[in-house]
Amino acid sequence: MRFGIFILALVVSLATATGCGNGDADPAGEQPVSRVGQEGPYGAATCSDGVDNDGDGLIDAADPPCERDDFNVLIIGWDGVQRDHFFECLNREIPQCENGLPHITELSKGVFWNNTTTSGYTATKPGWAQIISGYDAEVMGVVSNKIYQPMPEGYSIFEKVEDVYGDEEIVTLFLAGKFGNTGGQCSPLEVIPSQPFCVTKTKVDHFENGLFLEKHVGEAALGLLEQYKEERILALFHFAQPDDIGHLCGENCPFYSASIVSVDEWLGRIVEKLHDLGIYEKTFIYVISDHGFDETKWNHRNAPYTFMATNDTSVMRSGDRKDMAPTILERYGVSLEADGEIPAIDGYSLYSIPPISCVPEGETFLDYPGAPECCDGLTLIGLDRAEPNFQICVPPTGGANEASGRCTRCGDGFCKPPENKCNCPEDCPA
Repeated sequence: MRFGIFILALVVSLATATGCGNGDADPAGEQPVSRVGQEGPYGAATCSDGVDNDGDGLIDAADPPCERDDFNVLIIGWDGVQRDHFFECLNREIPQCENGLPHITELSKGVFWNNTTTSGYTATKPGWAQIISGYDAEVMGVVSNKIYQPMPEGYSIFEKVEDVYGDEEIVTLFLAGKFGNTGGQCSPLEVIPSQPFCVTKTKVDHFENGLFLEKHVGEAALGLLEQYKEERILALFHFAQPDDIGHLCGENCPFYSASIVSVDEWLGRIVEKLHDLGIYEKTFIYVISDHGFDETKWNHRNAPYTFMATNDTSVMRSGDRKDMAPTILERYGVSLEADGEIPAIDGYSLYSIPPISCVPEGETFLDYPGAPECCDGLTLIGLDRAEPNFQICVPPTGGANEASGRCTRCGDGFCKPPENKCNCPEDCPA
């Protein structure tokens, strides 16, 4: 089931009927509903006032941040797993996947969600920075593997959650298989940018990258779970091998399939460890990828389609790469709004449909049941990318039957981003 729970239409209907007390759509229909208003954290007065404080259609204990206080969150990262290839492996359509992917299937009870990239390149640096922050690539300053800066202080979920709970009340962990693309090295030279997690590295309790093999990441993850079993844990465990092998032998390579099977086996070992420690029932696990792979290729120039799976049954829709962070922040009862110089989160929680009446010009329509559609007068165009260096068009691949795209005024004679010669040639001639 690629779109998850089939009562989605009912949930959307109820949420629409219930309304939200924190603002309505602009009369023109092109402005988001205000997200000012907070439910939780657990134990707060907003968890027992009978009011839908955050406008998501859920009240008090029915809202995730008010469900419980003592829980862990693990983000399990599978780098570079293309959505179509994932489902082919899951459904045993590939020889290397003769048993499917049993551990992620058991974790999610067979419910899988689409994850689509709409901001920044489909690459590792912006991918993981966005997943743990929820910001558009341009806001973070981490746009691609070549255009980047350190993610600013206070932007990561680790920092935001610690600010609310206190340093002594939560343990934050960052394990990554890759080196520079998930690195925390700070450069002393202005001409050489510091790596994306140069600042974040100093804000988490344990930061370790460059572990490379699944075995090294997995064993380190098991050790940290053992070490901090009595603590509240917020962690990213990043497995690099699918992406590394895809670059070596291509998306259709048997070893690429085998690497997906391997990371699924390590997911099983992590879940087994949580059971052994007696903490699985209070641990929310989100398995997600940062980008896919171009179909049949060795790279991911335009590979926005991947997946997400979780044991968090409050998740009710597919989403954007930047929607993971606000989902976790809502679970903790942490505000998504601006705080001083730290801007509001750009993504939306996966616990509800985004509170917008329609998708405004220049923004992205995501293809899932109940998703807001383009505002009146706008045209849906593709996620095609124009490669200026090679003067070629790179269509998005790896997501069969995917209809996500940009809402624009394509055809009005003006070429404005995100229009380009590939997705709107009538306005943007070559």
